[in-house]
This record gives sequence, C-alpha cells and structure tokens, in this order.
Amino acid sequence: MRKNLTLEIVTPQRHILSQEVEEVVCPGAEGSFGVLPGHIPMVSALKPGMLKYRQEEEEVIYAIGGGYAEIGPTSVIVLADTAERADEIDIEAARREKERALAQMKRGIRNVEMEGVEVSLKKALARLSVADAVRRRKSG
Repeated sequence: MRKNLTLEIVTPQRHILSQEVEEVVCPGAEGSFGVLPGHIPMVSALKPGMLKYRQEEEEVIYAIGGGYAEIGPTSVIVLADTAERADEIDIEAARREKERALAQMKRGIRNVEMEGVEVSLKKALARLSVADAVRRRKSG
C-alpha cells in the first residue's frame, strides 16, 4: 500500500499546490473528514473552512472558501473557490471583509444578494479562524 497521497489544490485563478502528503483533513459540507492513502473514491462539497495536510512532522493549514474535493486511493484534488495558506492571510483585510458583510446584512438586502453576502461572511470567518488557530499554536 502506498504511504502518501498526492494533494492538488486548484482555484479558478491558479494552481496553488501539488504535494505528496501523508494525510489531508477537509472541511466537508457535512463536517470535516480525513483522508489517508487507500481511501475509497468519493466526491464531497466543501464549505469555507480549514484544510490541513500533514507531511512527516509538519502540518500545513489553508483557509479555503468552499468548493469540491475529489478523493481517490492515491490522491485528493481540491477545487476551491479560494485558497490561502494560513501564514499568508491578511488578517486586517479579513476583518474588513467580515465587517462589510455584517454591515450589509444589518442594512437589509434583497434575498438575491443575501446568499453572496453570507458566502463572503463565511469566507472571512474561515480566514480569521485559520489565522487565529495558527497564532495560538505558535504562542502555545
């Protein structure tokens, strides 16, 4: 049995990552799930949240803005709306995005626009959550 998986992370803007990894944890629409080599094939919707992978002793974290994952016994392909490595997140920009979305929701917007605002809010919260988790890990 193969020891590693090939993890690919792709967004509409660019190819983010191609890496051999030991384990991947994805923010599934129905809850987080882990993938190890030999996993059964499946496709899952992803919600905005934290995607982690482990290679040897290193754990790397990305904030993703939702999307889909195609899982197989030897690979995980993540097609994400957005993906940002935790240590590259602009925390102030994420806070501004969160505040802008909350202000729009308070002002009252049409149902057609509400879905887009909710997605923006979820993405901002995911980015802040990932940045906070990394900050806490470094200080603790």
